[in-house]
Amino acid sequence: MGSKNPPRTFYDPALRSTVERAFDAAWTVLQTRDPFRDLDQDYELKTALSRKLMGLATDGVTDPIELREWALEGLPR
Repeated sequence: MGSKNPPRTFYDPALRSTVERAFDAAWTVLQTRDPFRDLDQDYELKTALSRKLMGLATDGVTDPIELREWALEGLPR
């Protein structure tokens, strides 16, 4: 028997949009923290942030502000 409320996936346009907004907001914070760092070429940081956001979203965090704050924990200050 299947679950009545399956977990949200990235095929859900609303969740995808929320994660994209959280990524953009978190990226802005990271740029502000270190304005001299070339973040456009920092693919490792982009990947780390993306993975963290995806993990949080699949665990049920869907508020963009919470996603941003939780994703920034543990990333460079």
